[in-house]
Amino acid sequence: MKEDWDQDDLWDLLGKTRPVTVSPFFARNVLREIRRNPERPWISPLVLRWLGAGALAVLMAGFFLNLVGEGNSSPLTKTEGFSEVFDAAAGLDNVVALEEFSISTYTVGL
Repeated sequence: MKEDWDQDDLWDLLGKTRPVTVSPFFARNVLREIRRNPERPWISPLVLRWLGAGALAVLMAGFFLNLVGEGNSSPLTKTEGFSEVFDAAAGLDNVVALEEFSISTYTVGL
């Protein structure tokens, strides 16, 4: 990179370019094109209604199929409760306390 900016070739090229001018009717032309080609939204309110009704129907069908399904076959309700499964997954079932905890440990002169 050159240290002397006055001798840089880029400044020579920029000095030779034609100045950019905006047409005085630029705003009018832009508004005319917008009015000529109105862009329709790709999702109309009718489509949104149908999508909402379909999503609600799928949700309700899944809920009722879960109720009517093969009984409650969740692994959480078969043999263990949620806390046991969570503790095993988090590795908390292997935690060993360093000392015995009690309320008196945390109370100060009450």
